[in-house]
Amino acid sequence: TQPREKTILSKRRCQKAETKENVEDGRASIYQSVITNTSKEMSCFSDFPMPEDFPNFLHNSKLLEYFRIFAKKFDLLKYIQFQTTVLSVRKCPDFSSSGQWKVVTQSNGKEQSAVFDAVMVCSGHHILPHIPLKSFPGFYQHQAWHLGHEPYL
Repeated sequence: TQPREKTILSKRRCQKAETKENVEDGRASIYQSVITNTSKEMSCFSDFPMPEDFPNFLHNSKLLEYFRIFAKKFDLLKYIQFQTTVLSVRKCPDFSSSGQWKVVTQSNGKEQSAVFDAVMVCSGHHILPHIPLKSFPGFYQHQAWHLGHEPYL
């Protein structure tokens, strides 16, 4: 059975995928055929399992669906600021007693600040990569520039 599986795999690799990728500036991109390499049990929030009818290894659209289900269930979208740049995160003057943080953000050219009890860092490294090319002797391909497997066949 092993040689037969390899033959099938080889035939699949030879077929050219006819897909149209939709790339938007300022957004992380992922090619359409990506499937997670960790199981749904390992990818979910510990207190919010994925739906039973989801496959064990998820297509990227299913993972997005899971995140949307989670956000809707806990009414989280009102707290998320998309397309926002964090300019600074600093401890409040009374941090030792309050544990609070002052966060300054910018969105659509408007700067604003707010105080939070906690901060989660979501750096967006899939959109704006830090690439120290001067110290890297080899070839570098960031995932934001990679939209399919065809160039590597």
